[in-house]
Amino acid sequence: MDVGPSVQDTLALVYRLQSIDSELAHITQEIEASRDALHRREESLEALAQLMESERNEILRLARDRRDREEELRTNEHLISENKKKNKELKHSREIQAYLAEMEFRRDEVERLQDEILRIMETQENLEKALKDREKDFAAKQEELSAFRTAAEEESGSRMDRIRGLEEEKTLLADQFPDPLFQQYTRLRQSHRNGLVVSRILNGTCEVCRMTLPPRTLTEVKKRQKIVPCLHCQRWLFMEDAQPRS
Repeated sequence: MDVGPSVQDTLALVYRLQSIDSELAHITQEIEASRDALHRREESLEALAQLMESERNEILRLARDRRDREEELRTNEHLISENKKKNKELKHSREIQAYLAEMEFRRDEVERLQDEILRIMETQENLEKALKDREKDFAAKQEELSAFRTAAEEESGSRMDRIRGLEEEKTLLADQFPDPLFQQYTRLRQSHRNGLVVSRILNGTCEVCRMTLPPRTLTEVKKRQKIVPCLHCQRWLFMEDAQPRS
């Protein structure tokens, strides 16, 4: 594609345009990475909040269970006390045997309920301790999130300013290109994974794809009369030591 006598000047513009596009892509990645990091922190804090809420509900459930067991314990202790009063009135062996069986059952119930109450109290205590530690951790992470969000917003504002500046420069730079050349540059940038359109020639090879270039291609580049693409990767070839043609 013919671009006039100053092909080196044209490729210098392409280099700058390529640099702008690469920086824009890098800044965009930084913005997305910052948003992802903020989102992960928010999700982590939300998960911690849900865990704390679950633990609070479990503590409340345990408190209800403890009250229920304590009520059952009082009932059984009352029945034992009442049965002891009636014991003096028992005369027949059947009544005495029934009394003894009832008392044994009630004492077993009292022992079982006492064990359950102790177990509930121990579980409650452990959960309450864990919850206090988690609440401290939650408060610290809230402060960290707030500071991170503020810094991220400031960085985002700075990056958006930089993007606007680069976009303006890119627009001015693009105006210096013939439309077909700019369209070809855009197409090539989109077709290559790393977005590199221009490649230097180093020791007779393309710097990007590392393929050896035929002598005819090297000769065409040295003439500086047109942009010569690499036969292998289609990037525009550039010799840094070539002098602009006047």
